[in-house]
Amino acid sequence: MFKSKLFLAIQYLFFIGASVWLINYCFHKVDINKFYSTLALGHYWIAFFVFLFSILVYVSRITRWNIILKTVDEDISFMNNFSSVALGYLVSFFFPRGGEAVKLLVLKKTDNLSINKSVSSTFFERLVDMICLLMLIALLFVLELVNNSSLITQLVNPKSFLQGNKIWFSLVSLMLGLAIVYVIYKKYKAKFTWLFSFIDNVKKMVGLLANIKFTFHTFFIWLSYYLLTYLWFFVFDQTSNLTVFQAFQVMMVGTVARSIPLPAGALGAYHAAVVFALTYMKVDYDIAFSLAFIIHGFQTVFTFVCGLVAIFWLVVVKKIYRIK
Repeated sequence: MFKSKLFLAIQYLFFIGASVWLINYCFHKVDINKFYSTLALGHYWIAFFVFLFSILVYVSRITRWNIILKTVDEDISFMNNFSSVALGYLVSFFFPRGGEAVKLLVLKKTDNLSINKSVSSTFFERLVDMICLLMLIALLFVLELVNNSSLITQLVNPKSFLQGNKIWFSLVSLMLGLAIVYVIYKKYKAKFTWLFSFIDNVKKMVGLLANIKFTFHTFFIWLSYYLLTYLWFFVFDQTSNLTVFQAFQVMMVGTVARSIPLPAGALGAYHAAVVFALTYMKVDYDIAFSLAFIIHGFQTVFTFVCGLVAIFWLVVVKKIYRIK
């Protein structure tokens, strides 16, 4: 127990250190006075539309998760579902990936949702989002070839992966991993009741891939993620001239950066990725960093506000948790 906690502490300190190094890497090129003057030039009326789509993303995510839960005969109220999602995001801001456990614990407390159903629904939701992300990355590679751009290939070089022994090592590792899982399953088959129930739940959820409502919300979520990047381009005159394709590039680079388990919403990693993408597009460094700062800062404030609303709902309204 002590060793596992020590490992988690070391891991968390490492991620904090990485964030600090990355944000320092971005900041060291910035003149603070020029940074403030650049922020003052922003057209912040666009924040209203960003706020609107940020709310709609929450609504769509919550609705989609409830659709998933209905496949296993569970129907969670909107506010309870919102509280679990919002509180999960707030906890993940400080402890990456910790929010997933909080989401499950909240619904266990509010609706007595079984851990098996909540874990399987979360797993399926993450699986769908991962498939969508991989499809978008593949689309980005194609679009870059069509548009003679090479932003993503500078970050990820597919040729270097396909050459040499890297791909063979990956395939052998995958086959070995599957073989180990199969051996363990055959040996301890009788003790895998929980796993069977989990797999059965996921099988029911797979049918949602043909569900129009589920597909619509999945599409809308990713479209909104794109708009939450593109709309911010209109804050500064220089970035307002960038194309919808360039916004897609920035959105994808930022999304990949946010997937890194760093605290404070991938602080530093997100800034570095967005600045890299925008300066590649010939945007001035000060404008690029200011835009990354605004996007990340707005999302941080929004996450905190939604988290506080969730806490108010659970503690004051529902009295699920009591402050002693």
